This record gives sequence, C-alpha cells and structure tokens, in this order.
Amino acid sequence: MKPLHFCHRWIACALLVAAPAAVLAQAPATSGLLFYLSGDGPGDGFTADQAHGHGEPEYLADYRLVSDGARGKAFSGAHTETKNMAYLAPGNIYAERGTLAFFWRAREPLGTSPFKIFYVSQCDQSSLDMTWARVDYNGAGFDAFVTDVNMARIRVSHTVRALPAADTWTHIAMSWDETAGVRLYLDGALVARNDTPAILSSCLGLFTPHGRFATPGTVTSNSGHLRGGDIDEIAIYDRMLSDEQVRTLASGTLLPPLPSLDRPLDAPRVRDGWRSRFGWTSGQRPIVLDSRDTTVRKVEIHDARDLKKWTWRANDGIRETSWPDVYNRSHLPGRTDYFIEPDWYRYSTSGRAITFTMPDEPWNYLELVGAAHGRVTRLFRNAETQREAEQALFDRPAGRDRTFHLLDRTFSGGRVRFDNTIADTPLGEFMAYYVAPGLVPAAVHTMTYVLTSQTGHRDRSLDELTTWIARRYPADERQVMLALPQGAPRRPATATGNPHALPFVHVLVPGSFRNDGSRTPDNAYGGFFHELANLPYALDGIAVDLPALHLAPTHGGDIALNLQVKDPIWPNRNMLDFSFAVTPGEARTLWLDLRDRVLPNGRSLYLTLAGAGGDFGPAALEGTRLRLIFKKREAAIAEQEIDRFTQVRDNFGANLSETRPQKMKLEWYARFYRDLEDL
Repeated sequence: MKPLHFCHRWIACALLVAAPAAVLAQAPATSGLLFYLSGDGPGDGFTADQAHGHGEPEYLADYRLVSDGARGKAFSGAHTETKNMAYLAPGNIYAERGTLAFFWRAREPLGTSPFKIFYVSQCDQSSLDMTWARVDYNGAGFDAFVTDVNMARIRVSHTVRALPAADTWTHIAMSWDETAGVRLYLDGALVARNDTPAILSSCLGLFTPHGRFATPGTVTSNSGHLRGGDIDEIAIYDRMLSDEQVRTLASGTLLPPLPSLDRPLDAPRVRDGWRSRFGWTSGQRPIVLDSRDTTVRKVEIHDARDLKKWTWRANDGIRETSWPDVYNRSHLPGRTDYFIEPDWYRYSTSGRAITFTMPDEPWNYLELVGAAHGRVTRLFRNAETQREAEQALFDRPAGRDRTFHLLDRTFSGGRVRFDNTIADTPLGEFMAYYVAPGLVPAAVHTMTYVLTSQTGHRDRSLDELTTWIARRYPADERQVMLALPQGAPRRPATATGNPHALPFVHVLVPGSFRNDGSRTPDNAYGGFFHELANLPYALDGIAVDLPALHLAPTHGGDIALNLQVKDPIWPNRNMLDFSFAVTPGEARTLWLDLRDRVLPNGRSLYLTLAGAGGDFGPAALEGTRLRLIFKKREAAIAEQEIDRFTQVRDNFGANLSETRPQKMKLEWYARFYRDLEDL
C-alpha cells in the first residue's frame, strides 16, 4: 500500500459528504458499537471493520501492520515526526457519552517521559491543540480525560506499581458520560474514576493514536511527540459500558449487539443533565412570551476587545469557541498538564474582562452561555458631563451555563463590559437581541411551510444535513421533522420513533423539493416543484407560528423552550439562539428577525427546537407553520458582507495564519472557504 500523507488521499469530511450511502459499513443503530478497527478487516487492514461514520483513514503515514498483535494483526507506529493514522470522529465517537477501548504495547521500554497514546480533537474550539480527549502514559502510569464545553477537563490518573514490559499488550479503556464523569480501566480492572457531571456535547474532529495532535488545522507528531507504539482492536461504543462489559473487551471478545440506550427524561440524572445544557436549572426560566406576536431581532456584534486585542470568539455563533482563547496555564479544573503549549494567542493579563461594542440599534435582552460568572456593565458617554460613565446591568451567577437577562429598558449602541470573577473562566456566547411585541413585517416575497413527521420523496438537497445530524448527535437526539411547502405531496414516516428520545427536534427546510410525475394532494397529475435556489430575493427572517402546546408546564406554569437557526453553510454555527417560555394552551408567533442573507444555492435551511419537558417532540409540533420572509436582494448586501467578512477575518487570524491548511477535509479550511465563497 502506498503510504498516505497530508495530500495523498481525498476523503471529504463529515460536513461535506453528499449522501449517507457514502458511509462505509455503517454500524446498526442498536449495536452500541460505533467504530471497530482490528487490522484483520477489509482491504488493506486500515479500513475499519465497522464504522458509523467514515471507516477509512483521513491521514496515514509511517504506520504498518504487524502479525503479532493482541488478536491477529496490529498497527505499529514509527518513532517519527510524520507518523499519523487519523480517522474522522463524527459518527464514530460522540462527546456526550461513550467508551474507547484498545490493546496497546510500548514496544520500547518505558521511562519517565510522558507521551500521548490516544487523542481526540474537536471540530471548532478556541484552543490551539483542539484537544477534546486523551489517553496518556504520564511517566509513572496512565492519565485520561475529556474536555467539557467550558474547557475544564474531567481527568483521571493512575500510578502503576510496575511499568508494563515493552513487549506486553495492555488493554486500556476509558468511558465517559455527561451525567456520570470518567472511568479508566487497565486490563479490565477499574483503576480510576471521576464522578463529575458536565456538559460535554460538542462537535468532534479526528482521532489518532500517538503523535502530537490531529486537529481541523493540522495533523502532526512533531515538537517532542516522536514516540510511536503498537495498537490493536480499537473499539468505540456509544455509551459508558459496565465494568463487566469492559472485562469482556479486555478478554479479547467484542460485545454482542447492545439494545438501544434507554435514557428516559423522568430519570433525575438524565433530566438534570439535559436541562443544564439549556440553562433550565435551579428554577431559572427564560422570558415568557406574553404577547400573541413577538419580534426577536438579532443584534450582531462585530467588535469585542480583551484589553487591546480584538477577540471575536464569544459571539461568533459557535458554542465550542469561547473567550478567552487558550487555557494551557490556567487554573481551570484538570488543565494542569505535563505537556505545555504556549499561550501565544493572548496577553498574560487576558481573560479578566471583555468589552463588546454594540451596534447603533435597539437592544434590551442578553443571553449568555458559558461557565464565566461576574458583572455585566454598560459603558456610555454621559450627555451632561461628556465623560464616559458606567451602569451596572446585572451580576451573572456561578454554576449556570446559560442565563437569560431581559433588561428593564431598551438601549441603543454604547459598549458592554463583562468582568470575569475568576480569570480564564470561559464565556461561550454573548448574544444580544431586541425583544418586543411586534407583527411580521410586510414582505416582497413569502414562502410558507408546514412542519410534519411525514416525508416527501427523496430530496438530495437534505443529504448533507441528515448525514451531519446522524454523525453529530447521539441516537436519542435525532428526531427530525421536515418543513414541507404547502400543497407538497407527502407520505407517512415508516421509521418507528425512539420512545425515550430527548425533547429535541431537528427541522429541515429543503433547498429544493421535486416530485415530478407524481400526483398532487388533490389527485391531479403534473408533479410538484419547489426551489430556493437563484431567488431574486434575500432572506429577511423567519416567522414561526407555534400552535397552542398542550403540554405539562416545566417552569412555574410555563413551558421552557430553545430555538436555534443554523447557518446554511455551516450547521455548527447559529444565526440565532433564543430561549423563551410559553404558557400551555396559548399559541404564539415569533418573528425571528435574522441578519439578512442571500441564500446560497444547493443548501437547505436548518433549525432546532428543544424543550425542557419529556412530552415535547414532533407530535407537539405537527402542523406548525413556518414562513420565510424575503426582502429585496440589494437591501440585504450590507449585513451579509460585514458578517461574512468578520467570520473570515476571525478564522484566518486565529486558526489559519500559522497552520495554513489547504484541504477541505480540515474543518477550519472548509469553513473559511465556504465563508469566503459566500462573501
């Protein structure tokens, strides 16, 4: 086999796959096993025996198959700078929960120098190394950790009495769960655990044995991470396995197919973990929509400063990016490390305060995401003294990942400063809106859709999104509804739903809908055609006509909800992320006044709706009306240009100027290219 290096093989990344059929040897949804690589499988041995995502390596160099594996053949990595054997993580491993297991052999005697044995990166993050999970030899034993959305690490460490011999195979397993923490096993025995619950949900990038890192910017083994080793029987499961199940894996036997993971929301641990993700904890609830019609205007911030440094990581719509940038020398839990990466993307005194320059338009509502807690202060020029003055708006409490702040008056322009109580504690999103009673404005063009669990005929314009959802979210977070044009033919969905699916719904608006040659609902021939491409208009916003929800209240007498509108060219980025509550039995219309967008050809629109109660789901939303409101195309150019330019500027300056990736398989470059192309 010809070795693969950075540019020797093209396999599109998970975000760019056109059809689910391209997935190699997809694992059954109920098997529990997401990824299995034995070296004895199909093809050249480097193709996964089973994969729910991509099964072929994205990068492969300086690895070879050896015959004396723990079971059959094994993979042997050289002690070189160029070695890599990296696979795409989406679909093959989920951040929310799972188990990683493999056999490992040192091949050379172990000393006191630590090195990485297994590494998993994130898709979008503010850290240079993009690390999400690692299993290490720490110089005296083994370490393992996962990184939560607030950059803290749930770490476990174990010192061994006697180091493994160089020619001995050791079975290593780590498992994790948002509601339970992290476990570490050696040869089937539980040796360390950390029972810290955390929000782990995030988009993952690549995984690789040995080396320095495999990130959306580069794959490398340099900078002192030269040591290789041997690895065999890599197995990744979709849940935290039991001690007995890990012992079975350590004996060299794969588990039989596992039943669907049952995680009912009425279990307190599951409910608390789910609600903490959206800030619905400690009795906190978002603002209640009292008016029949409510306007939610996205107020876009383009200038944010930490001291004098422009930093645009807490308001770019991507939850995994955060302010401040890098935390390798911070005091966040679990960040103390034996591998030191320089913090060159920040000042030594950064992470204490960030100031946002507000645009010259009304704003009265702030929604903050992240672990950072402290004071939010408005800065403005006093009209009488002509000096800068300060006004404390509110104090953000500790222990809440998302908070909601409807101010007692409406402001326009000015600046807002957030002072961090504990330096380096991250702020994931600082979102500003103008929220007020208001009707949907007049439109030059309107396209109306109805949400349904029924399906139309196959629509390839949705393939990329359905593939992304399947690889980004665990099985109990994949309920999908279509927004079909009024009058479009449809047929009942044949797939059976998960009775314990979490109250989370993905809504897909097809970029095109064709049903040529079939009958329309009134039984006439002639087919049906609907297209978003090449419209002479630009999207002004989305009107969502929520029906009266006859559901159990979750917060006081109201139902807590969250609505997110995804960027059509990058589904991991939100154009709007808004939390609210409605009273059972009362219909509401939300006018989501988005930043103006000329919709790109070949893309579909994508929204998510989440609820705090277990009875929320597709059945409650069936028949909901969704209207796309369009304006004149030339009137949208100003907002589109400045937004895309800011996104390109941030990505290039923070991610690309040093690593200089040039391949679409790397998400940083793919996002940069899409933003630049749209600009």
